[in-house]
Amino acid sequence: MKVNLDCIPCFMRQALEAARMATDNEKLQKDVLRSTATLMVKICYTSKPPELAHKVHSLVRDITGNSDPYKAVKERDNKMALKMYPWLKEIVEESDDRLYTALKLAAAGNIIDYGVNQVFDVEATIKDVLGKEFSINHYDRFKDCLDDAKNIYYLADNAGELVFDRVLIEELGDRKVTLVVKGGPIINDATLDDVEACGLEGEVEVDFLGNGTPETGPERTDPNFLQKLRNADLVLSKGQGNYEGLSSEEYIFFLLMAKCPLIARDVGVQKGDIVFYRGGRR
Repeated sequence: MKVNLDCIPCFMRQALEAARMATDNEKLQKDVLRSTATLMVKICYTSKPPELAHKVHSLVRDITGNSDPYKAVKERDNKMALKMYPWLKEIVEESDDRLYTALKLAAAGNIIDYGVNQVFDVEATIKDVLGKEFSINHYDRFKDCLDDAKNIYYLADNAGELVFDRVLIEELGDRKVTLVVKGGPIINDATLDDVEACGLEGEVEVDFLGNGTPETGPERTDPNFLQKLRNADLVLSKGQGNYEGLSSEEYIFFLLMAKCPLIARDVGVQKGDIVFYRGGRR
């Protein structure tokens, strides 16, 4: 998925929100906006949104001197989600199809996304998602692939949401799961600290994607990283950012809530819909 004109005001908003989280210094906040506006003028419209996001949030970190503006938010959301964990497990245990319910809960957890929303109601979202179906639903294909899968690459999205992912991972049996998180902070994306905080340490192997800073991991388009995904028996990708960067990869199962109207249009669904489908152009 490529950058669209409507991405520009969205990234300006993200820059201001992140700057305000990073510092109370209004001069630095203005510097962030000026630098982001300059970046937008030079934008390449053949690039993918995650590439631009890395540049925007690198500016925020560099200008404010705050390496993790969303640190407190992520810690709060991890604690919030962990309190919900017993309830989420109960929902799965009481369902007719444990795996399918766990997938829907993981999709509901995707509401915890500060790249799109500053305010959301997680409990209300869970109840809403449980009462509806995926707008695109490739569950049967997923089960067929899962039957023969011994190793799974699971591309995580956000902190807090990892607890919902944990519920799903626990329904995947004794298969080897490699959980991919960010090698450095960007927005509220999950990092190794969040893996540990959400109770997944020792339950999965961990691999990394970069946050736009050298030595934090590769880009999603890195050939070596893509080869790791292709070598896996099954790839499950959470969230909008991973969709934006990898939507053309036909072997990936995408699990997300379409919170951005551009992504909803690209997928072919309505904003707010939950989606579970195997990638590539349909």
